[in-house]
Amino acid sequence: MEHPLKNFCKTYRLETVVISNPGTSYSSAKSYVRTAEVYHLGNEKEYFKYHVLVVDFNFSNDDNSMGKLLKQISYLFDELEVSIDKHGNIVKIDNLNALRLRWVATVTKLSENHEGDAINQYFSQISSLLEDENKLIDFLSKDHMFGLLFNGLLQSFDEQKKRITPEGFTEITHPVKNGNTVTLTISPENLDSTHVEHFRGLFVFKEGHHEEGFTEIIKDNTHLKHSLLWIG
Repeated sequence: MEHPLKNFCKTYRLETVVISNPGTSYSSAKSYVRTAEVYHLGNEKEYFKYHVLVVDFNFSNDDNSMGKLLKQISYLFDELEVSIDKHGNIVKIDNLNALRLRWVATVTKLSENHEGDAINQYFSQISSLLEDENKLIDFLSKDHMFGLLFNGLLQSFDEQKKRITPEGFTEITHPVKNGNTVTLTISPENLDSTHVEHFRGLFVFKEGHHEEGFTEIIKDNTHLKHSLLWIG
């Protein structure tokens, strides 16, 4: 099967919706939307090379100080160069040194208007991520970052796949092919042994590329919805 991102450039809308205390009278929701252009730079040995450029951000809480801070930090990851294996996993951050230099400048700028132990701890966590490429890859592979694009599902869709999630339950991916469309339905197994209350997902590949997809999970009194939509 052709790599779903192999054409020179594709544009996606990535959205995360965070619902706190779902099902209660004091439930609240926030949304984080990014528009990302994904450029295929060619192949190097067994890896696919991509340039990911986030061209637009729309955060529902960017009218308050924390929302503005999160948006400014998100700009750090608005341009990535990554190497992807044949299954769709990020294996290397090719512009890691550039990200580290950019973070130093970002911290200097943000420190002018943000201070306190909580802020410093947050800055320290990001600095620690950037110092460890494997941890950074894990972070960028999460659904609220770029996990819906690089989700490790780019392999043969002829049979059911299983894998263990970071939360500890088994994720089962079941493929259904209809003409040139492949639909991957994702369901959980062994949720009882975790703190996850609910999980499901679905991805649609059409004519060799991501068409749309989503995952949703309820845990720790939070309902997270992550979605991807190909827009050009």
